[in-house]
Amino acid sequence: MKVQITSISGHQTSKVFAITIAVLMLPMSFLPLFFFFLDPGLQTSDGEQVSNFPFLFFALAPILYGAMFYFMQRIFCWAYNLVAKKVGGFEFETSE
Repeated sequence: MKVQITSISGHQTSKVFAITIAVLMLPMSFLPLFFFFLDPGLQTSDGEQVSNFPFLFFALAPILYGAMFYFMQRIFCWAYNLVAKKVGGFEFETSE
């Protein structure tokens, strides 16, 4: 049986996609923090410690990426629904 997807729920699809991206970003935000703590640190010629590591960016990266991908997915769903009305949606076959 062929099935055609003619409409995608924008909010539900975007919510699932954003949460998935946020969860996948967690290891990617902890990894740089881990390597930063292994680094002995940078010093100026006067011997002062230099700490230019963007802690806040890596701490908030999962939330920022989740929000960004939520809105991008909403735009994709809106565009897909417009196109699917004109030419049809994704089509796939199922069997029981």
